[in-house]
Amino acid sequence: MKDFRGKHRNRSWPPARPAPREDVRKPRERRDETPGGDRDIVYGAEPIRELIAAAPEAIRALYVKQGSDRHFSSEIERVRTGGGRVEILDDAGIARVAGETARHQGIAALMRPYEYAALADFLRDKPDPIVLVDGVTDPRNLGALMRSAEGAGVNAIVIAKDRTAAITPAAIKASAGAWIHLKVVQCGNVARTLEELKGAGYWIAALAPGGGTSIYDLDVSRKLVIVVGSEDRGVREIVRKNADFVVGIPMRGRVASLNVSVAAAVALFEIARRRAAV
Repeated sequence: MKDFRGKHRNRSWPPARPAPREDVRKPRERRDETPGGDRDIVYGAEPIRELIAAAPEAIRALYVKQGSDRHFSSEIERVRTGGGRVEILDDAGIARVAGETARHQGIAALMRPYEYAALADFLRDKPDPIVLVDGVTDPRNLGALMRSAEGAGVNAIVIAKDRTAAITPAAIKASAGAWIHLKVVQCGNVARTLEELKGAGYWIAALAPGGGTSIYDLDVSRKLVIVVGSEDRGVREIVRKNADFVVGIPMRGRVASLNVSVAAAVALFEIARRRAAV
């Protein structure tokens, strides 16, 4: 499979059939391509420019407001080259695609479904640390977590298939471009996946308020999987039982815990800092 993201060895969307060169003046409606709201649509000039710059083949259809096509000529050409189609719409058409209240700035895009990596392929590169996300339901939190993880040097994330946000346009937008640098696996059974990771030589550290091991005392010389849980309940009991360490971040104020993406950032940057000092 062609990796359309160039030097970044991440997973890709499947290649599409070449799009016709001509534009149409009203949205086509196909049973498998009708825009489906927040799950499928990205809108706004900067988010779409970032998406096209990173992964033009990720776009199934680009919708541009009539009169704005010259302003977005470069983006239009890259989407066409990547196999997507381009449609020029009137005011009502672009509003229908992006949403009546959306600040679309004259452009919206329908994305292809994200294709996740296989765990075996993922582990072949021996990433360390790995972040495993189990129960983060808000795609914006997932995107913020991806941004924090990539900023701390992480390039590998596992997300649970159930009770966890997927890689959607909302998560991609919140990641501020970090998603393109990450390999992402989606797992169906978290406990089984943790056992597989243990078998591959990783130590499991569940991040939880009041954990018995301080993040500042964690042995970072080991290959680590950092597990983060849901926004409200944290890591599940089954994850705690499978973890080698339950790791906490000592709090200095009156607030008992941090937002999940902030907690992950603190832990991951501390691991990076201590490893760099060795």
